[in-house]
Amino acid sequence: MHIPFFRIFYSTTFTILTLLLVGLLLITPSEQVWRSFRNKQIFNIFFITGSHLLTLIVAIFIYAGRLFANRKALAAIPKSWSPIEKADVEKPVRRIVRENLKRSALIAFEAHPRNLQDDATPTARGGAAHGETPDGDAAQLQAQNDEADDSPLPIWGKIRHPGWSSPSSSDLPNLHYAP
Repeated sequence: MHIPFFRIFYSTTFTILTLLLVGLLLITPSEQVWRSFRNKQIFNIFFITGSHLLTLIVAIFIYAGRLFANRKALAAIPKSWSPIEKADVEKPVRRIVRENLKRSALIAFEAHPRNLQDDATPTARGGAAHGETPDGDAAQLQAQNDEADDSPLPIWGKIRHPGWSSPSSSDLPNLHYAP
């Protein structure tokens, strides 16, 4: 088990110094109150305690206002990164985020158009590379490529996907596509 020595040292030191500061700050007013009480000047006791309490209340309001303003300003800064690293989130959350990122990457990959003409070339069927057919007839390959360029279909073929059309589509909203 890891013991946070620095955190213990820091909090202990901070507590001791805070108590020392509060003690030193209370010495002066308590001395004034005691002298006023000894000299039977009760009116001065109210002035001293009232002024110190008023100062304390103003200091608390200023401190709270600064805390609120700083937190509001920091919250208004947009994050340019998502906390998905191991140190940022817990293990189950990290697993879910990674699964969804993989799913998004797969969907993005599947959504790209493909060149279906590569399937018709001899190299895709196991032929030679660099524009040569297995017989060495480069003219035949050139003729196949010229025929493919004249095709009315785009090089990625006919696009079909399962799902629904956009509900905001002007022509056919919520149309179900065949799988």
